[in-house]
Amino acid sequence: MGKAPPQLLDDKYDLSKCQMYHEKNSFAFWVVMILLFSLALGNLCLTLTITGILKIYKGMENIELIQGEETVKFFGNIDFDRVYKRDGKLEGFHDEPMEITGENGPVSINLVNRNGHSHNKIHFSKNGSVLKGLNHFEVKDAVTGRQVFSTSRPSYNMPEGATMLHTHLVNAGRIASPINDTLKFQTRNKFTLKGTEGTRMEAKEIFWTADQNIFLKSDNGSMVIFGGNGVYINVNSIPIVQGEHGPRSASSQYKLCVCYPQGRIFRVPVPKSHNMRVNCAHFGGRNDPCA
Repeated sequence: MGKAPPQLLDDKYDLSKCQMYHEKNSFAFWVVMILLFSLALGNLCLTLTITGILKIYKGMENIELIQGEETVKFFGNIDFDRVYKRDGKLEGFHDEPMEITGENGPVSINLVNRNGHSHNKIHFSKNGSVLKGLNHFEVKDAVTGRQVFSTSRPSYNMPEGATMLHTHLVNAGRIASPINDTLKFQTRNKFTLKGTEGTRMEAKEIFWTADQNIFLKSDNGSMVIFGGNGVYINVNSIPIVQGEHGPRSASSQYKLCVCYPQGRIFRVPVPKSHNMRVNCAHFGGRNDPCA
């Protein structure tokens, strides 16, 4: 057998060529790793961009985009911070109505005009609800679909009634409370109860109180106050007008008088002496209660 030439043996076991081969493999490996890392980073940026555009937050269970209808469907409970809708339509399914709630805070619906300025139109909170500048607004029963309130026909009709109603003006044919409950009207400034064809109040007990004056007026008819057990007036709030001869001591009776046309009520002391006649005009010029 012949021996291989020494040059071929040297080329086969040349360490420099083996090192170059391993360096080429390492370079290709790192190139592939860098490409995969770039693809993963690009996918992450794309996902974050889509999440930011669609406003996807924690708590969104399912979302469906309907092509051709420009409609987005959300399923389940969704937590949002702010929702922007160009046409202003927020709708729910017939069997699953949409509910908007705010945790420990109010719910506000704003309108953005052409100049980009935001104006608050609807505001719901624990203290009350405010609606401003609306052409049409409806409230319907979620179960029966019956209209409860509408601005086009402002009549307030709740199936189960209302515990408290805060309003500036109410036009109603009848206002009543349950038999075992008390109907209470309260205002900080002025309360006016007016009827086009008269006003009639019926109750087991009617109690009127005011910090200043109470006016009862009838334009075209008479005014009748009738009680089964009588009508009582707290005379401590009715002013006493001194007579022409000054204050009369030891007077335990008073005559009730009414100013015309003001309708103001005042009292004139009646002396114990039966020889003196007292009428409502017997008061001093400086003590005119009708002035």
